[in-house]
Amino acid sequence: MARQFRWWLVSTLLLFVLVAAGCQRAATPDTQATVQAMVAAQMATLTAKAPTPDYAATFQAQATQIAALQATIAAPTPLLPPTPTPDETTAIRNALAAYLAWPPSQIEMEVGEIRPDGTATGVVRRVGETMGAAWFAAKVESVWLIAYVGIGVPPCDRVNPLHIPTEWVDYCQQGNQTIRR
Repeated sequence: MARQFRWWLVSTLLLFVLVAAGCQRAATPDTQATVQAMVAAQMATLTAKAPTPDYAATFQAQATQIAALQATIAAPTPLLPPTPTPDETTAIRNALAAYLAWPPSQIEMEVGEIRPDGTATGVVRRVGETMGAAWFAAKVESVWLIAYVGIGVPPCDRVNPLHIPTEWVDYCQQGNQTIRR
């Protein structure tokens, strides 16, 4: 019995020493969680300062312009060939700025092609960004209208009324379906 008691006492002491030694180890810091928390805090301060553009008003203005254009297209009037202005690029940049609700100074734009029929295409991005989006525009009564800016399939009701060439946009989105133009 004394032998069993000694064995129990030694085992208990050994277990106590092991538990005490394990409790004294310092916890390793979770650097990933710390970095994530710092990034989240920085993002919160940056997004709190950025003004929110009024996309609804911009889209409404473009919808009004397209509705007015559709009304003139429905009426049979002879179309005159567009007369090129001295600075088409600036006119397109201003149209993109209005469409995107960005200041013109924040727009980096590349013109891919301006056709004699009054259509144009290219790429746009905000100054300092690396990714961009395609844009398609049409000149109606010496005013450039933006039909679409994006990286996806454009809506048919945006590109068809402005006669964007099918070489540039051969598919469009009609409702929930992508259709060939």
